[in-house]
Amino acid sequence: YFDTKDIGSGVIHITYDGGGKTKVIIEKGNKKYTYDLDSSGQTESYPLQLGNGVYKVSLFANASGNSYRLVESKSVDVKLTDPNSVYLTSVQNINWTVDSKAVAKAVELTKGVDDLQQKATILWDYMIRNNSYDYKKLSTLSTGYIPVIDQTLADKKGICYDFSSLYAAMLRSEGTPAKLVKGYAPKNASGYHAWNEVYDKSKGQWVIVDTTYDLQVITRDPKVPMVKDANDFNKVYEY
Repeated sequence: YFDTKDIGSGVIHITYDGGGKTKVIIEKGNKKYTYDLDSSGQTESYPLQLGNGVYKVSLFANASGNSYRLVESKSVDVKLTDPNSVYLTSVQNINWTVDSKAVAKAVELTKGVDDLQQKATILWDYMIRNNSYDYKKLSTLSTGYIPVIDQTLADKKGICYDFSSLYAAMLRSEGTPAKLVKGYAPKNASGYHAWNEVYDKSKGQWVIVDTTYDLQVITRDPKVPMVKDANDFNKVYEY
C-alpha cells in the first residue's frame, strides 16, 4: 500500500485496489490531515508537510455507512535537508508532471527568465488576466472534489481551489516552492477559501498570493497588489 521512495522529498505514495470509499489519515503530533484515496489501484501522492519527525500514515476502507476499518498503518521518519522541498512536489491536489499542459504554459510564459520572484509575478499576472470565477461550479461539486490543473488551464474558469492548485503547480514546476492553503479570508471571500503562499527566496519568507480575489477585481482595480497582508488570512490547512 505504501511507497516511501520519495520520503526524502516529503511525499508518500499510496495505492489501494479494494474498491469502495477509502480514506488516508496522516498524523504528526496533534495535527491530522484526512484525504480521500482512489480505490481502483491508482497510485496517489500525499505531502508530509508537518516538518521533520515521525508521521503515522493510516489507510482506511469503508465498512458500512460512515464506519471505516483500518487496512494498514505505517510510521515514517521524515528528515528533510530543505524544509521547503515538499512544496516543490506533485501531490494529490497539486498534481502535475513534466508533460502537463499547464507546465508547458509556465515554461512558455517564463522563457528566458531566471529570477524566481519574477517568474512568480509573470505567472500571477497570467492567472489574473486570463481566468474568470465560475459562480455556478461550487454547488455542483462533490465533497471529495480534486482540481485538475490542465482542465482549469483549458477552461480558463473555476473556483478558488482550482486557481490555487494551478498556480502552485506552475510555480513548483519552475522551481519556486508554493503552498496551496485553505482557510478563511473575510476581506477577500465569504466562507471557506483557498489561496497560495509563495516562497520569496530573496527575503527568506513566505508571502500570500490570492489569485482568485485578484482576477475578480483586476478590471476595477488595475493596480491590485500581488502580495497580500497576512493579517487578513486565517490558515487552517496547507499542502
